[in-house]
Amino acid sequence: MIDKSTLTFLTELNRNNEREWFHAHKTEYTKTLENFTELTSALLFRLSEFEPDVVGTEPKECLFRIYRDVRFSKDKTPYKPWFSARLAPGGKKYGGPGYYVRIAFDGGGLAAGTYRPEKERLEGIRKRISAWPKQFEAAVEGALFTKHFGELAGEKLKRPPAGFKKDDPAIERIKHKSFIGWHEVPKRTVTSPKLVDHAMDVYRAAGPLMEFLKKGMGL
Repeated sequence: MIDKSTLTFLTELNRNNEREWFHAHKTEYTKTLENFTELTSALLFRLSEFEPDVVGTEPKECLFRIYRDVRFSKDKTPYKPWFSARLAPGGKKYGGPGYYVRIAFDGGGLAAGTYRPEKERLEGIRKRISAWPKQFEAAVEGALFTKHFGELAGEKLKRPPAGFKKDDPAIERIKHKSFIGWHEVPKRTVTSPKLVDHAMDVYRAAGPLMEFLKKGMGL
């Protein structure tokens, strides 16, 4: 699904991360972006088998720009040496939990969950974890989740958030600001015809977490 030429382009972009080089290779960029868009389309189609709300979502609504925002970053390189997309109802701007794919020069990544949800929805997730700690633990410590994602990822607060007691049995989970399962994809799998099947196995493993987050967010 992902052509080797796409990884070749990203590898060269990583080595030559300059505007002059990028503009000189704009035709190659366009072809590789089309290749990644085709992957995004295939993932959306298969994802609709168990996430019907993504039906009708266009791949272009899911794609993140390759151009980096360098205003507040020490790294001033202008481009990301990867393609990425958020697979969710209506695309990357959806406020609920979703799925993610990244294809980089050195491999790829798949993810599921929610990254820094807005205040009210984050509060809802935290309250649900406090009320249903065993259900949450089952979602993130089940055999399939740990097989594909290992541990729950995402930034955490150092102290309990306002409104939650430090002796809450689930306080370490409640401290999370993001709730994400992250899966590294080897470079050989990125260019394999089994990539989409592999992605579906990974995404399905996050099913219990996704359902928990949706209920916590009131979706």
